[in-house]
Amino acid sequence: MESKQNNFSESGKTPDQAAPPIPDQVLQRVLPMVPPAEHPAGSVVVVPGARAKSVYYVESGSVEVLHNLQGTRITVAIIGQNSFFGEIGFFDGISRVREIRASEDSRIRVLDYEFICELGKKDPEVYSEFITFLARSICAKFRGLVEEREPLAAYAASLSAGRKLSKVSRPLPAKFVETKEWLMINQIVERLKADFFDLSHRIQAESSPEVTPAETEACTAVLDRFNDELNDFESQIQDPEIGEFAWGFMFKELFPFLMRGRMAERAYYKPKGYAGDYLMMEMLYANEPKGDGKLGLLMDAWFLGITGARAVRSRRALLSAKLAEIFSEKALQTSRFRILDLACGSCRELFDFIGACPESEKIEAVCMDADIAALEYTNRHVNVIPHRAGVKFLQENVVRWALGRTRHGLEPQDLVYSVGLTDYLDDRLFVALVKRCYKELKPGGMFIVGNFGDGNPNRVLMDRVMSWSLIHRSPEQMKQLIASTPFGERVQVISEEEGVNLFAFAHKPED
Repeated sequence: MESKQNNFSESGKTPDQAAPPIPDQVLQRVLPMVPPAEHPAGSVVVVPGARAKSVYYVESGSVEVLHNLQGTRITVAIIGQNSFFGEIGFFDGISRVREIRASEDSRIRVLDYEFICELGKKDPEVYSEFITFLARSICAKFRGLVEEREPLAAYAASLSAGRKLSKVSRPLPAKFVETKEWLMINQIVERLKADFFDLSHRIQAESSPEVTPAETEACTAVLDRFNDELNDFESQIQDPEIGEFAWGFMFKELFPFLMRGRMAERAYYKPKGYAGDYLMMEMLYANEPKGDGKLGLLMDAWFLGITGARAVRSRRALLSAKLAEIFSEKALQTSRFRILDLACGSCRELFDFIGACPESEKIEAVCMDADIAALEYTNRHVNVIPHRAGVKFLQENVVRWALGRTRHGLEPQDLVYSVGLTDYLDDRLFVALVKRCYKELKPGGMFIVGNFGDGNPNRVLMDRVMSWSLIHRSPEQMKQLIASTPFGERVQVISEEEGVNLFAFAHKPED
C-alpha cells in the first residue's frame, strides 16, 4: 500500500490545502502510549452511531469510509498509512455517521478522549501541539467542504467544454434579416416545419397504432437532410455574431418539435448539469425510442440511430474487448489485476468484460464517479451478472482528483481508463488527468482514454440542437497532448467501427 498523509474526516473529503503534518517528535512520544489494534481486511473499525470520542491513527494498512445507499456500499474515502481520522467527532462528540472498515490487514491506534485528557495533565507541551494539529486539520477540511458543498454540481460546473449557450431569446437586429445567413437559416427552418406538418398529416391518416416502416423511412429522410443542412450552414457562417443570431432563431422556432423525443429533451435540459450523464448513456445503450406520440417516437428513434449514438454503443463493445485482451496478456503474471474506471457512469463495458472473464476472481475494480446515484444504479442494475471480481464504488469528483486536490490510498493500478470524460475537458485539464493517471499506474500499466473524434457528422446537430457541446479531437491532437506527459510517445490511437469515438492507449514503461 502506498504510504500517504491523507488526513480525512468522516466526510471523506480532502482539503485543497491540507494541514501540515504533525511533528515526528510528537508522534514518537504519543503513539507508543497507545497499544495498536489489529484489524483484518474487511473488519469493522467504526460503526455508524458509535460514540465519537476518539481519534484514530492508521499505522499500517488502510481503511475505507463507507456510505450505504439502498444496499449499495459506496466508498467516499480510502485512508492510507500514517494518517489520522475521527478528529471532528473527537471535538463535537456527535455519533459517527459513516461506517469505516479495514480495506486490508491494518494496524490502528485509538487515542480516546480519556487518554488525550490525561496527556494534557502529564505533558502540556505535547498536548498543545497535538490539539493544534487536530484543529488545523479540521479547518482545512471544512475549507474544502465549503468550496465543494455539492459534489455533483461542482463536477458539472468543472466540465469546461463549449461555449455558454444563451437561454434567453434575443430580438433579431434589423441588419440580420438582410444577410445571407438569415435567408439560409429561414429556409432550413421553414422546410423542416413543412416536412413535419406533412409527416404529422401522414401519421394521422395511418390507421395502425404502431410506427410503420414507411413512417420511419419518411422521418429519417427529413431529419437526415436537416442534419446535412445544419453542417452546410455552419461551414458558411462568416460573422460569428450573425451566426449566433441565426442559431438562436432556428432553435426558438423548432424547439416544440425537437423536444418531443426523450433523448433530445434530456440532452437539452441536463437534469444532472451536463448532457452525457449515466442515464443518457443508458438510453443510448437500450436503444428504445420514447417520446410524445408517434412523431416523438419517430424523432427519438432517429436520434438514437445517428452516427454519434451508434458510436457510443460501438465503443462499449470495443472497450470491453480491449479490457479482455489486456487482461489476458497480464493474467499469467499477476494474482490481482487492478482496474480504475474514471467518471464511470453505469460501467457497462466493465461489467461486459467481467461477466465474460473466466478468471474474474483476479480482478479488483474501482468505479469512480461524482454522482452517487450513478454508483447506486450501477450496483443495483448492472452489477447483477455472475462474477467473482472485487468491485468497489468510489464517490469522487474526477476533475478535482486529476488536479491533485483529493487523494485516495489506492494500490498501483494495472489499468486506468476513462470512456468519455475528456470530451468535456479543455487541453489543460486533459493533460492534468493523463499525468495523474500515470502516477496511479504500476510500471508496465496501461492507460486508455476515449474522446469524440473531429470527424463526427452529428457535431453541429449535437451542439446547436441538443445543446450537447463536446470538445472533439483528432488522433494527432490526442497524441500530442499525451506526448507532453510522462507517457511521451508511447501512445496509439484507434477508433470504434463508426470512426467517431477515438481511443488512445498509452503504456507506462517498466522499471
